[in-house]
Amino acid sequence: MKRKINCYNCVSLFITHDPKRRWGCNFFGFKSKFIPTIEVKRITGTECAYYTLKESKNLSKTEKNDSNGRLA
Repeated sequence: MKRKINCYNCVSLFITHDPKRRWGCNFFGFKSKFIPTIEVKRITGTECAYYTLKESKNLSKTEKNDSNGRLA
């Protein structure tokens, strides 16, 4: 079974300041009061084909500063 697409993890999702159309999709270029994946599914009948996973901003343990909080 396919995994359900979650816009919160997509690079194209943006949040607007418009209370009537809170969510937007940069790829498709629209704003909606529903999360974009719901609109895409409702209009096209299929899951979003352009979902692109965001890169994680968490640093791995080796990339972190190994100073344990000490400056000197």
